[in-house]
Amino acid sequence: MSSSVELQLTADGMPVFAHDQCDLAARAAAHVLLTEGKSNLRASLVSGSHGAGKTTQLQMMDYHLRKAGAGVSWFSGWRHKEDVDPYASMLFALWDQLDIRGNPQAPPAEGVEAIVATALRRKSYPSATTTVRAREAAEHAEKSLLAAVDLISQMVLKAEPVTELAAASRLMSEAATLNEDRFQQQKLLERSRSYLFPRRFREQMEVLVDHLRKRQADPHLPCFFFVDDLDRCPPRLGLSLLEAISRFLAVPGLVIVVALDEEVLREWVKSAYEGNVDGRAYVDKLFDRRILGVEERARMIWAQILGVEWRMAEWPNLLGKAHPEMADRAVISATRLLRIHAGSDIRKVRRTLNEVRTLIHDAEEFVSKVTLMPDVVRLGVLCGYLVRERHPRAVERIADLRLLDARIEVIEEMLAIAPSWQTEDEDERLAWLRDFLELKPDDERELGYVLDIRHFLPTDVLTKVGAQLVLTGMGLR
Repeated sequence: MSSSVELQLTADGMPVFAHDQCDLAARAAAHVLLTEGKSNLRASLVSGSHGAGKTTQLQMMDYHLRKAGAGVSWFSGWRHKEDVDPYASMLFALWDQLDIRGNPQAPPAEGVEAIVATALRRKSYPSATTTVRAREAAEHAEKSLLAAVDLISQMVLKAEPVTELAAASRLMSEAATLNEDRFQQQKLLERSRSYLFPRRFREQMEVLVDHLRKRQADPHLPCFFFVDDLDRCPPRLGLSLLEAISRFLAVPGLVIVVALDEEVLREWVKSAYEGNVDGRAYVDKLFDRRILGVEERARMIWAQILGVEWRMAEWPNLLGKAHPEMADRAVISATRLLRIHAGSDIRKVRRTLNEVRTLIHDAEEFVSKVTLMPDVVRLGVLCGYLVRERHPRAVERIADLRLLDARIEVIEEMLAIAPSWQTEDEDERLAWLRDFLELKPDDERELGYVLDIRHFLPTDVLTKVGAQLVLTGMGLR
């Protein structure tokens, strides 16, 4: 029975049972956001490790929010991480349904940068090719946001240019240039950059959010801003964007939902504030609530997929009979190794197992003669595959050995001393392997962890067969 039939995949390759579980959670999360967004909810965190399904969760929540009559806009930090002015990009993304005429529902091809570029040209900026990337890198985040919100207010509300703040800032800048006292110059320049910024910015944001809500199917609902992939940005930029969101975009009627690995955020905070700020307390101040369950749901779905792919899918050429206890131990070992390699990324797990299945199929002449339990055969090839993927330099060194017997001998040594990699043992075999494979200490520890499968290979004969399975996974047999 094929895995695709067994899993009943959706059009995008996601198992139907996994889609149903995620959709149920997304419906519940959307209900919470809609209910609490009418009162005091301003920012919510969807946390999970890389590949756990945060973006999938947001996409499903998007569907239910729009179905209820709310509006949703998206900003991908990773897509705009190279922008000189990512703050303006973020703010324009909040109105990503505007076209260049200031009307809602832009064509699908009308992206954030096109809107910004057109808006800047319409407002008589000097360059005809001005875009988000062409703005001065030295401009402060507040100035970027102010320029963007000013342009948006004119596009959306078709109002006269908001000049009071700009005029006040210009006057103080000019006064600074005329002042002979350098200290006063600096003070005036600082004041010109931040003159009444928080209050003025908030006033315009409230007007714009109110306008957006009136254009929704249900104007009584809040509008939503989904921010994704910040944890793929450089730490300083990711933290800066997050703080700008928290400080300037938390206005009534707008609910911000950020998908972010909380552990990554805590590391950012620890590094930026040199350990003087508690990471969890910092996150608690940024977000009113957490939407939980993404990581746990990914693990459950991941385990079910592994069970189907590992035991129920077709694995040709495996002739041995499964022993229940040993098979269970092999599955546990495979789960442990795949968690190291793929985390919670379900698709990566499936791709890995498909690669292992292909390797076994291509080694038909050898594998068909192996009478080990199917789970042990799969595990041995998986170990070799993971070594090849994660430590290609070590595999290259083994590939330099032209004789198959020499390669098998090296793998046997690696299997035999796997638990000793983490020690400072001066054993000659270990010292030779360390030198031959050119491994760093962290690489040694991981290799030892991956190849510690001796309890499946209790005799010298089985160890030799296991070494050949590992070589098959490396593509070197």
